Amino acid sequence: MPTKARPTGSKKTPTWPLRERGLERWRLQLSSQEALAPLLAMALLTGILAGAVTVAFRLLSEIPAELFLTIPERYEGLPVQWRFGLPVLGALLLAAIYHLLNPSVRLVGVVHVVDRLHNHQANMPLANAVLQFFAGAIALVSGQSVGREGPAVHLGAASGSWLGRKLKLPNNSVRSLLACGVAAAIAASFNTPLAGVVFAMEVVMLEYSVVGFLPVILAAAIGSAITQLAFGSQPAFNVPSIQLSTLAELPVLVLCAVVIGTLAALFIRAQRHLVPMQRRAPLLRFLAVGLVTGTLGIWVPEILGAGYDTLELAMLGEIALGSLLVIVAAKLVATAFASGLGIPGGVIGPSLFLGACLGGIAGSLANLWLDEYTASPGFYAMVGMAAMMAALLDAPLAALLAILELTYNPNVLFPGMMMIVVACLVSRYFFASQGIFQETLRALDKSGTPSWRAQMLSRVGVASVMERRFVVSPQKVSRADAERLIQRHPLWVLVELSEEPAHQLLRAADLASFLQRVEEKRGEAPAQRGPQEDSSDEAAEPPVDLLKLPGERFALASLNWRSTLLEAQQELETSKADALYIARGHAGTLDNDAAGIILPADIDNFYRK
Repeated sequence: MPTKARPTGSKKTPTWPLRERGLERWRLQLSSQEALAPLLAMALLTGILAGAVTVAFRLLSEIPAELFLTIPERYEGLPVQWRFGLPVLGALLLAAIYHLLNPSVRLVGVVHVVDRLHNHQANMPLANAVLQFFAGAIALVSGQSVGREGPAVHLGAASGSWLGRKLKLPNNSVRSLLACGVAAAIAASFNTPLAGVVFAMEVVMLEYSVVGFLPVILAAAIGSAITQLAFGSQPAFNVPSIQLSTLAELPVLVLCAVVIGTLAALFIRAQRHLVPMQRRAPLLRFLAVGLVTGTLGIWVPEILGAGYDTLELAMLGEIALGSLLVIVAAKLVATAFASGLGIPGGVIGPSLFLGACLGGIAGSLANLWLDEYTASPGFYAMVGMAAMMAALLDAPLAALLAILELTYNPNVLFPGMMMIVVACLVSRYFFASQGIFQETLRALDKSGTPSWRAQMLSRVGVASVMERRFVVSPQKVSRADAERLIQRHPLWVLVELSEEPAHQLLRAADLASFLQRVEEKRGEAPAQRGPQEDSSDEAAEPPVDLLKLPGERFALASLNWRSTLLEAQQELETSKADALYIARGHAGTLDNDAAGIILPADIDNFYRK
């Protein structure tokens, strides 16, 4: 256990992590990849926090609209001047808020979450989350063509990250809590816990593991429970349990999926061209969004807001074919402008909206061609939602489960699976599109797809791998103090340098060999020397200089104990150090600060197991 050399008889002060208790013990356990029990406890807290924040956001985005909407989401009942003026006024208000903020604070949404997870060790700035909370509500209330799930994902992720930072948990567990927050937020948005779990793992974390799934499942269940307490346990949409009438309709479904995959890919390409404009001043781009949305809202008010009322009508088959065609065209344009130019909302809701309308169009055409031998347009709308969400987000399993939970209709599974495969195939392989979030990150010159090696190293904290068998010593020590160091049976001696830029690491075996040679060279047997002579010789000996001993030495750099193995690897590469000493993060002398040693071989040995 790390201690600094002290004169004989001094009282040794225990240093971390000699006797961990309470939260300190949990922190160390959470550094391990297999720390399931404490992670489940943290997931429970994250689910409660993320669920509560998501419910609060939903209330903030719905209650103000009740002042001017007689029926929720029914912007069609507003006078013409308000259908135009409301989006414009909302855009100007958002522009004013964004103008007062630093550009780094303006980053919000799912893309921001993925970027912070993979490029910033899941550190979600609180200021961005506060902006997302209020700006997202303003966007929804003012009728912008966005959904509430994107802001909910950001708020849920920020809840998990904030909890991990507040409790000073290691970064690998903060990543897990971020995923728990995302799952709880999706579950709380639409009462879809299964879709929340898969969305968090499939879209955000980009990985599947048993240990990773269990905390996320728990958080999603808690988020769903909280939304049921607030809004009841009814499904988001009340639709009949209709089904496919005959297998003869499969070609129609395949053709519909091809169209959906093509439109999803074109939407993503439009995003890639518009997203770089987010670096410009917010006034012009937000005003452009407001004018486009308001103008379209005059003629097609169904596109205003999240449009969940129109979505439900499409699933019920109550919208005429001509109206569906106009709504799809207007919604595509309005959503592309709003999302591409940075309005703080999501695209998950609009993807469901577009999929339902496109499915409804296919169902209406099928009814015209095959008469009574086809399912209702509402059934086509349900499976169309799954296909569009899967192709746009590159999340086939999350889309399938979302539709199942939204409709409570198992009959959508078989045709939905087929349509998802076709739509994703068209979008991904014919148009080389990898999902809107990944493509947006590329348009912003950011990385959103880590390598398998980076994923593996990010799951483990350095505290679970570091070598603790070391002692800390100044550069020069007496031979007696050096012998006392060796008596502790360390593997390494960490040499503390007060003037050098980097501390040094020495193998304890090299120091032991040196002391043995010194003893052999003394030549005179202990029995031939008196006690006073022996004591005076020892006092006259020069101190042992640990930097001049024969042996290999390693230059050290410091790394906080909360870091992951990926951060350790990156620090070794950037600092050009030979090894790292893991610091507890407290000021003071090194023996109160150093907790362990990490060598490049420790990292290589971990991922090669």
